[in-house]
Amino acid sequence: MNLKSIFSVKSLLVVGSFALLVACQKNNSTISEDPTTESTAISTSANDDNTADAAFMDLKEITDQTGLEPTTKSLDSAKYTFPKIKVVKDSNSLIATVDFGTENFLCKDGKLRRGKIMVKVIGNLNTPGSSKIYTTSDYFVNNNGVSGTKTVTVIGDHSFRIFVANGKVTKADGGIVTWNTDRTRTMIAGFDSKDTITDDVYEISGTTSGTNAAGNAYKFTTIVGSPLVKSNGCQWIKSGKLKIERAGKLDATIDYGDGSCDDQGTVTVANTTKAITLKHWKL
Repeated sequence: MNLKSIFSVKSLLVVGSFALLVACQKNNSTISEDPTTESTAISTSANDDNTADAAFMDLKEITDQTGLEPTTKSLDSAKYTFPKIKVVKDSNSLIATVDFGTENFLCKDGKLRRGKIMVKVIGNLNTPGSSKIYTTSDYFVNNNGVSGTKTVTVIGDHSFRIFVANGKVTKADGGIVTWNTDRTRTMIAGFDSKDTITDDVYEISGTTSGTNAAGNAYKFTTIVGSPLVKSNGCQWIKSGKLKIERAGKLDATIDYGDGSCDDQGTVTVANTTKAITLKHWKL
């Protein structure tokens, strides 16, 4: 398959909820903790992470559908009318700015957006090492502020690295989610249906660190042999396991299940396992 497809709408529209945040040194605490209370706190962090992850995935989707990368896909966030687009090219790169203006701009998905998204394309997108770098300026989705730098780099056929530095979502209803991630996303199904995205399936591995909206720091890392599995046809992660490390707390594990498309998972703290309900991202 042409590596160019890795940078198509189909390939980069991946994974809404990659629950990986947070972060301090490894904790070997033996503090006695209430597993019910801890499972609630962990699921809250995972849900805030979903929001941050989706906000940064949205940058790619929006720039594609405003004409920067023409596509035949019919996606929910296509615009009623297009915002201003400025493109500057040189011999080695392309820089495009999508400008929604200073007042909220109504999009077809019903969301209001304002501010700017900038994307820089470096290299020949048919080769490993090619990349896109996304940044924002005074950018808001439904009055939630989104800032930071996201870099997507081709590392192989159907596989790319997602790196977000200094990510931040300032929530309209209060609180700030900080978000840094370094992970690999590999497409494992859906290669042949070029005009359909709902059958695309991805494996995700890596780490995310930051703080949730309550200011609690943590780090999520996929467990070796149990990568997260996300289908574009399902709004939740279908399977996989994460290790959670938190300052002053016992380490824990999130298990996303056996592959079913549902909002159920479990959190294990010490020797106690509790069921949790997971939210799909929403800004």
